[in-house]
Amino acid sequence: MRFYLLIASITLLTTTLLQAQTGILKEAESLYKKGLYEQSIEKYELALIEESNSAYIKGQIGFAYLFLEKYENAKSHFNEAIELDPTIADYYNARGLSEAYLGNVNDAINDFTIAIEKDSKFAQAYLNRGSAYSSIGDTDNSIQDLKVAESLDKSNPEINYQLGRLYSLKNDFKSSIKNYKIAINKGLDNEQILMSLALSYFKNNEFQKAANTYTQVINKNPQNTDALNNRAVSYDKLGKKDLAENDRNKLYSITGVEFKNPKEYKFVRVDSKDGNFHLNLPSHWIVEKQVKDGEDKIIVTIPQKDKNPRFQAVKLTLSYNYNMQDNYGVGDPNGLVSFWQSSQLKNTETYVKYDLLSQKKFSLNGWSATRFLTLSQPTHNSPIFKMYELVTSKPDKLFYGYFQSSAQDFEFFYPTFDRIIKSINFTD
Repeated sequence: MRFYLLIASITLLTTTLLQAQTGILKEAESLYKKGLYEQSIEKYELALIEESNSAYIKGQIGFAYLFLEKYENAKSHFNEAIELDPTIADYYNARGLSEAYLGNVNDAINDFTIAIEKDSKFAQAYLNRGSAYSSIGDTDNSIQDLKVAESLDKSNPEINYQLGRLYSLKNDFKSSIKNYKIAINKGLDNEQILMSLALSYFKNNEFQKAANTYTQVINKNPQNTDALNNRAVSYDKLGKKDLAENDRNKLYSITGVEFKNPKEYKFVRVDSKDGNFHLNLPSHWIVEKQVKDGEDKIIVTIPQKDKNPRFQAVKLTLSYNYNMQDNYGVGDPNGLVSFWQSSQLKNTETYVKYDLLSQKKFSLNGWSATRFLTLSQPTHNSPIFKMYELVTSKPDKLFYGYFQSSAQDFEFFYPTFDRIIKSINFTD
């Protein structure tokens, strides 16, 4: 698994181009400017034959690899560039990005900090360090860095968008709303930010403003089921039952799925087939139980009137594994979690996209657990999925769960997922 920085558009600040000294270097610079990074690397490597101690050329190769998402190669070249010239703040910032994308968030924070020490006006380094803090749940330091970045780069709406998201996490919805509106006024007017603004209005008990903002989203995209469902819930809060029912009828016509207010779900206890665990599930969801080779599994899907590929993606897989030492040669709790993480990484290494958005440690009814929020796309033709990945262990026992939907529907399903997770209990 790897972290990714929660800044949607990172502009790498490169050093001022040196005066080209050779024809090869000129060719490399031209290819780089055109975004032909693989070809530019070939030319830069040839230029290094004549200038083997050029920090600039090493750095440019590092940037090219960074754009190509080859982070180990990028890191290696930034190491060499920094060794040759330790004064360039850009190199530390870029190496920090490489470290962050490789999952080495603390190393990334150290590099962003050095970049800031070398250039106190380096807005992008503050932005990136704030994003790194955010990815490990350090909301206060993240907000502090993003506020500095905003003071240095007043035109970047992405900073205010991220501040809005962070204030929302702190339940400071007035500050969240303020920053989302600033980002919109700066030009970041898309469905995503409007959905975030509407949610903050809703959580701040401003239900009419929430409904109005969801209407803006629906005007942009009448097929946005999250906005339709959330507007229905907002109308429920306002006592406008006819308008809520009208939105739910539209949802049914689009999806073939009966969107109920999750607060109206009836939950029932479901025991695994071998009785190793139980949990509470919506009574109208479809449950399949399996036992095989030391695995006690429950698979859950949602009912549909018509088969809709997007909602066939909604799936829960809960797996209790015992006799792990005999079956896999791993019995220690920490080793079991590492074993699961390695297996997950191997399973997803061919994916088009697989990003870890956040992680949270908590107690799952006596078991120490970690919940990951991930975004993935197995192939170019598949939808983008968002899911909770849950893992916990005890000696010789491993439990994991996947709570999955298409990314665009996750906002609707995650409160139900959260409730299900809290209900999981083990018999030992």
